[in-house]
Amino acid sequence: MPPITFAILTVSDSCFSGDNKDKSGPELVRLVTNEQTETGKILKGLIVNTAIVPDEQNMIRDILLEWTDTLKANVILTTGGTGFTKRDNTPEVTKEIIEKEAPGLVTAILMAGIKITPLAMLSRAVCGIRGETLIINLPGSPKAVKECLEAVAEVIPHAVDLILQKETQVNTTHKNSDSNRGDCCHKDVSNVSSISIQLNDVTERDRQSPYPMISMDTAEEIINNVEYNGETERIHVADAFGRILADDTYSSCNLPPFRASIKDGYAVLASDGKGRRRVLGGVDAGYTPGSVKLFSGSCVRINTGAPVPDEATAVVQVEDTRLLKKTVDGTEEEEIEILLSPSEGQDIRPIGSDIESGSLILKACTKIGAAEAGILAATGISKVNVTKPPLVGILSTGNELQTAGDPPKPGHIYDSNKVTLTMMLKENGYGSKDLGIAIDKPDVMVNAVKNALETVDVLITSGSVSMGDKDLLKPILQKYFAATIHFGRVNMKPGKPTTFATCIYKDKMRYILSLPGNPVSAMVTAHLFALPLLNRLSGNPSKPVVIKAELTSSYNLDPRPEYARAIIQWNASDIYPKAFSTGNQISSKLLSCKNANALLMLPGRTPEQSKLEPGEIVPAMLIGLDQSAR
Repeated sequence: MPPITFAILTVSDSCFSGDNKDKSGPELVRLVTNEQTETGKILKGLIVNTAIVPDEQNMIRDILLEWTDTLKANVILTTGGTGFTKRDNTPEVTKEIIEKEAPGLVTAILMAGIKITPLAMLSRAVCGIRGETLIINLPGSPKAVKECLEAVAEVIPHAVDLILQKETQVNTTHKNSDSNRGDCCHKDVSNVSSISIQLNDVTERDRQSPYPMISMDTAEEIINNVEYNGETERIHVADAFGRILADDTYSSCNLPPFRASIKDGYAVLASDGKGRRRVLGGVDAGYTPGSVKLFSGSCVRINTGAPVPDEATAVVQVEDTRLLKKTVDGTEEEEIEILLSPSEGQDIRPIGSDIESGSLILKACTKIGAAEAGILAATGISKVNVTKPPLVGILSTGNELQTAGDPPKPGHIYDSNKVTLTMMLKENGYGSKDLGIAIDKPDVMVNAVKNALETVDVLITSGSVSMGDKDLLKPILQKYFAATIHFGRVNMKPGKPTTFATCIYKDKMRYILSLPGNPVSAMVTAHLFALPLLNRLSGNPSKPVVIKAELTSSYNLDPRPEYARAIIQWNASDIYPKAFSTGNQISSKLLSCKNANALLMLPGRTPEQSKLEPGEIVPAMLIGLDQSAR
């Protein structure tokens, strides 16, 4: 079964203007999609659009009509605008556009609210059907939307089935109305052969994808809603390269911990001005302050970084002095002349001038690189709490694949996706486990996925997600692992069948990102989805770097937004860097990724624009370097 598609509309003047932050809309997204919530277990929803509008009837009406008649969302949840004030118009607009009312849902919502507070009687919510869409009005507060959605969540899947006239699914819903729809993999699969027969029935396969085509913005939003699980570990700074700090980190000491000289020169009393000075000796780095006493007319030779004697109030650099007299043996300076009058504090770093003890030096979610490790060590910190990265496994699928190095077999190709993805993750700081190759047989693939979920948090697969009769992964994830498919098609090129799913396995959330099998598609979608997903799960908030680049060749636009491989080169005389195409962009041509350091983000074709010419400026996402460091 494909997931139920939801669109969520927040109606609020203050949220639309930015005076208040929308909390109810994101709460509904969480409740609908998160399998760890009761509603999420029941609904297993896919968010296809969200919006915030003011309490204006025309704007509310336009959005509802677009989402029902064009987007054809299964369910629209509105939050806000159901009260008694003059600006509360959501029920009026809803009642105007629906074709059938659903008073039972209204009653359930009202009863649930009254159990909490008698003020719920002041809600004027309307529920009903337009076309193939169920519209449900909910109150405006995060607490109230949770209570009210929980009151009707259990019947929403059945309502959607009835609206879509899915008789088989309706009967199943009746039959299983007392079962736990969120029971993901908490059962033993004893009859794999029966699943094999069902999945292998070519005549019954879908001729059109049951998954809605969602925009890249929506797919990115779904990935960005994934939350870090909070697991941390304490490790030595020397082992922390590339890891993400879990906590704000504070200095354990002052830096410098003493007054330090900025120059090679002489520590002096600034009040003596310029003139002759007796040299009392030298001070090197590591010297204990206080062991040499200055007095008027004297100075101490000092090196950069060394502690300044307590009495000294300035350092004069060597270049501003002249040697007047040596010791008898000629090995030491006995007297010098200060050529320029020094000022108080000249070339002295005060205690804690770089970093004060107890001050914040690195914020949580900072990625530890060479400089960050140096700062930690300089302030006396040897161990830090870092986030625990997800365990990642990479599985290739396909009857035609064989491992590089083996003798070539007829009709086979060597698997390049696994090593490409492994290296890409590695250069971005993520290790991964090689899960081998699974052929296109349901029992083999079920066992491969099951074995993977035993050991990894994130399973990245390539292949078996398109529309071929051997593309079994999506139905296997749903039917065997009770996975929620958050999206199964994305309006992009290459990579349209990219799939993101989650399931609970052994009481823990598992994430499955299934990439297309074509090498270029797998590589591009890994940049666009795999790296952001792993960053989210690692507590790393960084985003890819997107710049503007100037085209050097023409591009015929595809109906879908396209990510074209390119080589970006900078020239000091150019306003924008130049983007050079890597050649034929078909999704099987891996050579088009060679030396590419950017993905050109080309728009979809429109009647007004079907081609881009040299000299035009387009966004370009930098790749081939550690994007998570930014």
